Amino acid sequence: MRNLAYLLLPLTLASPLPATAFGMDNPDYDQCILQSLRNSQSNVAAEAIRRSCEALYRNGALLLPRERSYHVCVLENVQSVRDGYAVQQILRACQRQNQM
Repeated sequence: MRNLAYLLLPLTLASPLPATAFGMDNPDYDQCILQSLRNSQSNVAAEAIRRSCEALYRNGALLLPRERSYHVCVLENVQSVRDGYAVQQILRACQRQNQM
């Protein structure tokens, strides 16, 4: 079984798959990243922004209204925050506001 995996891995990596097969080709997601990350001041904030952009623009159809509101709250409030602790507090406040 292990030998089969070693044979299939190169074939899988060599086969051309479009970016849309992985949900990567989404101009709305890209725009969210471009607009939201340009003023990002910390890695923690950047990761929170990335997760929210992904949730809204790659998985948006699956979100409940309170989940959508949470991610909008994150994008509106985290962008220019420098401190990781402050980012965590903002995330918690967004959760409380949206009862997640």
